[in-house]
Amino acid sequence: ARGGEASGWKKENRMAAFDLVFLGTGAADWPVRPQADVRYDTDGLIRRTCSLLINGKYLIDPAPESWFFAVKVLKLDLSGLKAVILTHSHGDHFSLKALDGFLGEARGKVGFYCHEGTIPSLKLTEKELSRMRLYPLKTGDRVKLGKVTMQALGANHEVSRTRETALHYLFACEGKKFFYGCDGAWFLAQTWSVLRKHELDLAIMEATVGSMRANYRIASHNTLPMVDMLVEAMEECGILRKDSLVVLSHLSRELHRPDEDYGSKIVAYDGMRLEI
Repeated sequence: ARGGEASGWKKENRMAAFDLVFLGTGAADWPVRPQADVRYDTDGLIRRTCSLLINGKYLIDPAPESWFFAVKVLKLDLSGLKAVILTHSHGDHFSLKALDGFLGEARGKVGFYCHEGTIPSLKLTEKELSRMRLYPLKTGDRVKLGKVTMQALGANHEVSRTRETALHYLFACEGKKFFYGCDGAWFLAQTWSVLRKHELDLAIMEATVGSMRANYRIASHNTLPMVDMLVEAMEECGILRKDSLVVLSHLSRELHRPDEDYGSKIVAYDGMRLEI
């Protein structure tokens, strides 16, 4: 695996199974509309809310600042965008304006994947629907995205005001596998059963809360001690190898100390590129 900056990325030179660009790595308490003088920041002064671009083709979560960051700051070519994949409908993960921006970059219609109960709450208009193909998902569903296989897994995250289930995702391509889990706390039993059947090269784990051992958010979000316990269990069960990468994302602005100890885990930042 290799990490670096996303700007200047030449997709035609991509040799890895997965080429990941982090378009946002913050939790909901980061400003969704940063002031003009920091909107262009790539030095880690700010975090935009969570969004990830996979192989230049597949977007997880059109978060409020994700399109602006991808196009105006990183100057990424999104003409080959094939799919938008939604974890859940919360406003720090889904923005209709950002979705419109991404759809406008794509050459053709874009697949839109989300839990089947999510669609009514998104308030999609004919403008979006005319440029997308909707693919409602149930937990456990597997779909093919070109060479990539994606499986939807249930997430332990509060979305009770809608009829949806928040989703994690498992991706596989050319013998490489990675897990994306933002948002969600302790794994649901069904999700854990699926993960135990796989050996991951990379786990992207949400770490909303810092080193607090007790915090009311633990029913929907991870603390760092919770991440440590989950990673230890994943290693014990063979889900993670000792050389597998663990990346922390979805970090709160207010709940992490400047001197937090993240151990050997990689702390994602906006604009980070990772290849596996």
